[in-house]
Amino acid sequence: MKRGRLIAALICAACILTGCGGFSPEVTGVSIDKKGRITQVVRESFDKDYYDKKEVEGEISSAVKTYNEAAGGKKVKKKGFSVKNGVAVLSMTYASAKDYADFNDIGFYVGDILGAVQAGHAFEGKFLKVSDGKAEAEASVWGSQIMTGKNYQTVVIEEALLVEVPGNIKYVSENMKVTGKSTAVLEETGRAYVLYE
Repeated sequence: MKRGRLIAALICAACILTGCGGFSPEVTGVSIDKKGRITQVVRESFDKDYYDKKEVEGEISSAVKTYNEAAGGKKVKKKGFSVKNGVAVLSMTYASAKDYADFNDIGFYVGDILGAVQAGHAFEGKFLKVSDGKAEAEASVWGSQIMTGKNYQTVVIEEALLVEVPGNIKYVSENMKVTGKSTAVLEETGRAYVLYE
């Protein structure tokens, strides 16, 4: 079983992620810093009698150790795991988007548009222009226009997730909801894009 699915199975159901150092969304999310490192904190209901905190924490630590041994370094770190008032909170950091994607067995890209295209992301459909933290539905453009324009920094996700970027969002795919100057959320599974500078 892939490590990400192992954690999902251990913590169950729909994860709610928050991050450290001021990153505290109320929905599933990750924060990307200027060096491409990822912060993830999972909050999940942990209110069943048969849940065992020590067993879950041990399985997570084991998955992290196994991944890092295979990766040849401390690429993934478990920063903390606690249970309070029936809610489990798991804090994780990842050295790169690739480590996040590999550990969680999910599509995830951070880089520029050119790299995203080379990685097979097609920028299909409509994109919404974003100004001052607000999407402008009337100012939509096609993905083909995005690909031939400025080489923005880009995040591509494939899971319901809130994304915080280290800059100002300029465009999002139309399936994303902009929640601030540097945050946007995908509320259901599917490929989605956030472009920023």
